[in-house]
Amino acid sequence: MFMHIERVGLRSDGTQPFHSSLPPPVTSFSTTTTKGKVPLLYKSPEINEDTAAKAVTVQVLSWGRGASGQLGGGIEEIRIYPSAVLNLLFPDASFSLSPAPGKIFDQSGQKEQTLHSVGVSCGLFHSGLVVDGKLWMWGKGDGGRLGFGHENPAFLPTLNPHLDSVSSVALGGIHSVALTSKGEVFTCLQGLWWFGALGHRVYHRELIPRLVESNWSGTIRHIATSGTHTAAVTETGDLYAWGRDEGDGRLGLGPCRGPNEGGGLSIPSKVKELSTPIAAVSCGGFFTMALTEDGQLWNWGVFFSCLLIKL
Repeated sequence: MFMHIERVGLRSDGTQPFHSSLPPPVTSFSTTTTKGKVPLLYKSPEINEDTAAKAVTVQVLSWGRGASGQLGGGIEEIRIYPSAVLNLLFPDASFSLSPAPGKIFDQSGQKEQTLHSVGVSCGLFHSGLVVDGKLWMWGKGDGGRLGFGHENPAFLPTLNPHLDSVSSVALGGIHSVALTSKGEVFTCLQGLWWFGALGHRVYHRELIPRLVESNWSGTIRHIATSGTHTAAVTETGDLYAWGRDEGDGRLGLGPCRGPNEGGGLSIPSKVKELSTPIAAVSCGGFFTMALTEDGQLWNWGVFFSCLLIKL
């Protein structure tokens, strides 16, 4: 059995210019928390000579197994402690975390000033970072999971030129899902391998992020994904799911909605048994959990015989 462990975190501290050169991939074992100078990936255009003294540095950290470059340090390595990967520079007290799977996004603090949105996500062999609508990806690239239009790996955070106005990103086993500020959902990778998790009604690879076209009941405000299935919540609280479901019920569509090809359902379908509007959703390996707007927690999947259980 193969186990991959990876974490990415944010903290405040330190700055240095970002270098885009890619060193040759080598394997190393790191026991230090920070090695060398930390590159500066992003600097807010609002920072100038007058505001630089009050600027805040947000630091992205990673640790675990980075055999495919998913730690973002420029090499293949194993980090046993959280180590700084890159810095982001913002005006004082002006940034917030972007929506993440399972998390309710609170906009109550956004009153007079514009908050810069920052978010991270980890897949099995790749990582993603969202900053002010821009998406950086790095790690293993086979199948097109990075969305660059090719299958080459990226050992350093690399800006994806095919997406803009990204509000959040959710990375699955070997596929990627991005949500834009317009409520559009984009996915990429090879749908044939992952049972329709891309939601494009066909089973072939997508090297560039492709829009998921579906008859949503409104725009999408929340996304989540796992190894083989994906979920999305609309502004009206409706939940849609698609991807792998070999009778284990992880999609929540009931016994009458079986897979349409190879154990998967590639068409985003509404979870109709949920009568209460959904606020957030999270996808596990073989199950799904959803939080309603009135505070109820529902879950379904392999351990619940395809039934919706209210907690």
